[in-house]
Amino acid sequence: MTTEKMSLGDRIQAKLGPFSAKVNGNLYIQAIRDAMLAYMPFTFVASIFLIIAFFPIDAVTDFITSILGVADASVWQEKLLYVNNATLAIGGLIVVISLSKSLSEKLEVNVTQNILTALVSFLLLTPLTETETGPMLDISRIGAQSMFLSIIVCIISVKLYKLIADRDIKIKMPASVPPAVSGPFESVIPSFIVVFVFFIFRLILEIGFNSDALSLINKVLGTPLTMLGGSLGGMIVVKLFEQFLWFFGLHGSSIIAAVMDPIHQVLEDQNKVASLAGEVPENIISMSFRSHFASIGLVGAVIAILLVAKSRQYKEVGKIAFVPYLFNIGEPTLFGIPLMLNFSYIIPFLLGNTISTVVSYLAFASGIVPLPTGLAQLPWTTPIIFSGYFVTGSIRGSLLQIVLLVLMTLLWLPFVKAADKQIYEKEITTAKAEENEG
Repeated sequence: MTTEKMSLGDRIQAKLGPFSAKVNGNLYIQAIRDAMLAYMPFTFVASIFLIIAFFPIDAVTDFITSILGVADASVWQEKLLYVNNATLAIGGLIVVISLSKSLSEKLEVNVTQNILTALVSFLLLTPLTETETGPMLDISRIGAQSMFLSIIVCIISVKLYKLIADRDIKIKMPASVPPAVSGPFESVIPSFIVVFVFFIFRLILEIGFNSDALSLINKVLGTPLTMLGGSLGGMIVVKLFEQFLWFFGLHGSSIIAAVMDPIHQVLEDQNKVASLAGEVPENIISMSFRSHFASIGLVGAVIAILLVAKSRQYKEVGKIAFVPYLFNIGEPTLFGIPLMLNFSYIIPFLLGNTISTVVSYLAFASGIVPLPTGLAQLPWTTPIIFSGYFVTGSIRGSLLQIVLLVLMTLLWLPFVKAADKQIYEKEITTAKAEENEG
């Protein structure tokens, strides 16, 4: 009996497959990913108003001011900030709602009550600000800086609620009572216990440690994670691992996003707060950096194909892949060449995004290109050059993206040329053989 020896790619895929399935199948990873996806549209909505309010060309701002007939631009800019205060500024609160909804649906418990219970628990742990008129909720405490707290509160709240509900600890109503009436009553005990647990936790922190949950979580969990996710070394590891997973047919972006999105969103929000205050942003790495600069790699393959392809196969791939990649959608390229498990392309495939990351980081760190402001939080599908301009508020952001496009094309060019030559020669041989047969 003989057994066929598995190739290196098959062996690696066999090892990574279960890992990928386990990560993607994890309820909590799925719920966090769903929550961040639900939050994303609001970042875009707010960005439209912020871009108008703080347009990078002074002449545009002056023109709007003159049209409205007001004395100063701040008059109408403050009005546009209303949208920011209702979206990005309460990012933690939005994540609480979306995450508790997603998680309670996956755990099959009362969705409405779990959303409300998690929301109450989150607000219970959020410290109030004392004013002359009494305690008030500071909007800055429920923004992106509270994202780590919101994730932890949601997971504990929903899990604890389910634990109690599964033990049938509830106020039981007669069968004749409609579900719309009995449901809230049955949720009284689980919700009470969850809220009580968080109440005790707050008292322990407040009385015993003179602290609060937001400060504690950001210090113990948030600071190390943002330092790791906000460092060049950490970003290189993330990009290498993401491409490594993609190479073996696993959705690297999906796996990475669930872990890195909250971290990079916090860094993005810090830049936005600084920009709104008239200060210079401090974080080089943020959501904008990752989406619009560090991910410029695979497009080099498309441009290289359009420049040098002679084979019919690659010419068709170039036609099909070009338009989607205007919006940074790379699947036609991945499957059309194909790139996955194609060791002829492993070097540019793995290193492309890493090179983009390093070059972009150096450009920002040296001050050649101004840092992403956080004001324009555009979706990753925003076309290159446009995104570079708006997220940095400078034409130099677009020029950096053009430089990255050139570098990526040069990186992919020799590999595409070599592979295309082999395919072209094979196509000629096949065509001659068909002619002879005819």
